[in-house]
Amino acid sequence: MRLTRNDGVSSRLVLPVLLVMAALVAAVGCASAKPQTAAGLAQASAGDESSDDSMTAMAKPVPKGASEEGGASSAAQAGGPGKGKASTPSTVGARPVPKLVTVASGFQKPTGPSPWGQADADAGKPLPKRSAPNQAAADALKQGEAALSADQAAVAKQAFQRAAAADGRACEAEYNLGVIADREGQADEALQHYAKALRIQPDYEAAVQGTVNIMLRRGTTDAAVSFVQPIATQWERNLYLQAIYADVLVRADRVDDAEQTARKALRRDERFVPAIVALAKSSLQRGRNELASSTLDQAKEIDPTYAEIYFLQGKAFQSQGQVAQALEAYRKAIELRPDYAEAHTAVGIQSMASGNYNDAVVHFEAAAKLVPTLVPTHLNLADAYRALKRWQDAKREFDKALRMQAQLPEAHFDLALMYMSAGADFPGLQLLDALDRALLEFNTYRTQMGPRLQSDDASGTYMTDIQRTQEREKKRIAREKAAAEKDAQRKAKAGAAGAQPPAGAPAAAPATAK
Repeated sequence: MRLTRNDGVSSRLVLPVLLVMAALVAAVGCASAKPQTAAGLAQASAGDESSDDSMTAMAKPVPKGASEEGGASSAAQAGGPGKGKASTPSTVGARPVPKLVTVASGFQKPTGPSPWGQADADAGKPLPKRSAPNQAAADALKQGEAALSADQAAVAKQAFQRAAAADGRACEAEYNLGVIADREGQADEALQHYAKALRIQPDYEAAVQGTVNIMLRRGTTDAAVSFVQPIATQWERNLYLQAIYADVLVRADRVDDAEQTARKALRRDERFVPAIVALAKSSLQRGRNELASSTLDQAKEIDPTYAEIYFLQGKAFQSQGQVAQALEAYRKAIELRPDYAEAHTAVGIQSMASGNYNDAVVHFEAAAKLVPTLVPTHLNLADAYRALKRWQDAKREFDKALRMQAQLPEAHFDLALMYMSAGADFPGLQLLDALDRALLEFNTYRTQMGPRLQSDDASGTYMTDIQRTQEREKKRIAREKAAAEKDAQRKAKAGAAGAQPPAGAPAAAPATAK
C-alpha cells in the first residue's frame, strides 16, 4: 500500500497495515512476569526470517509491589515511548530479559460457579519442581539484567554465561542467552538455548514461547503446533502452556481446538487473563468482533496491566477508522511493555501516514532493534529515513532488507524514489548519476514484479519523468559547456590582443649579445 503525501514523498508500508503489524514477532523478551505477544512476516527460506501473525506469550501475574525485570511486559514499569506531539525515544534494552516465571500449579478453587465448567483438581500430572538458582548464579543473573538495562548486551551475555556455569539448573540463564541471541539475529543459536532451558525445566513456558515465536516468524505454523502440543498435553496444569497452545492453534486456523484449550485453562482459573485473551483472538478469527471486544473488556477488568489487551483493542479501533483511539491504545501497550515490537510498528505506521516522520523513526528503530531479522521492519525504517532526507541511513536499511531477501521489489521501488528525490543531494552523486540509479532500481523493480506488474504501475510514469529530467539536465550541461567554451575563447582573444604592441609603437630593440 502506498500513501502519497502533499510533500510529494511516497511512503510504502510494505503490506496492508494490519498485516504489517502482524508481521513482527517479539521473540525476545516475550515471557516475563507477564510475557505478551508478537508475530512475524516469514520467509520459508533457511536462515531468513519474515512473517506470520501475532502470538501471545503468557505468564504469571506479579503481585502488587513485586519487582518486574522482564522486558516483554512490566506492569510496574511505565514510561515507554508513545505516540504524541513530542515522543520520547524508547530505551530499547531497558529491562528486556524476563525472569523465570513461577507458575501456580494445580487447581485454584473458584469463589462461585465457573462459566467454563468444573475441572478435576487432580487432573494432569504434577508439574516438575522449580528450584531457585544458587547464590552465585543469582548474582550473575542480576548483573546480566543490570547490563541489559544499560544496553550492554555483551556484558549481559557474559554474566548469563557465568550464571549458567555456576548452576546447571539455572534455566533462566539459558533462556536469557537465547533472548540475546535472537536479538542479535542468531535465531538458530537462540533455539539451542531455549531447548537447553527446556531440558532443565521441561514445562518452562518462557522457552516454549521463544521457540514458538521463531517458528512463526519463519512461517512454520504447523511445526509450532506440533512443538507445543505434546508439552501442553504433558503439563496440563501449567496454564501458561495452555494459553500458548491455544494461541498457536488460532494461528493455524484451528479455532475450535483453540477455544477448547483456552476453556480448559479457564476451568482451572476463570480469571486467567492469557486464556481470556486467546478466546478474544478466536472470536476475532471468526469475525465476531463484538464478542471479542467484550471479552477484552473482561480481561482488562481483571488485569489492566496486560499490554496485549490494548494492542488488540488498537487494531480493532484502527479497522473501524478510529485512528486517534487506536494510537492511544497502542501507546498504552508500549507504556506497559516498552519492548513491544509490534506496537512500535503500529505507531510508526500511523506516524508515517500522518507525516510525523521523526516519531516514526523512533518507533521503527525500536522495532528493528528488538526484532532485527524481519524484512518489513527494515523497509519501514528505511522509508522513514528517506522521508527525513537521511539518505545514507535509508540506503543502509534498504541494503539490509535486500541482503535478507534478494527478490524484494518493494525495496527497489523505494530505492528508486530515494535516488529520484535526493538527486545531487545524495552524498557523492551528481544529478545525472542519481537519476541513472533511479532508473536502474525501477527497472529491477519491474523485472522482479514480472506478471504482477499492472499496466498503469506508477513506476512507468516515474521513469518517463526521470528521462525527461535527464534530457533537460543534459541540455543544461551542454549549454553551460558551450557558454564556458565561448567565454574561454573570448578571454583568450582578449589576452592575445593585449599582448600585441599598439599601432605605430617602435619595435623593441633586438637583444645584444654580451
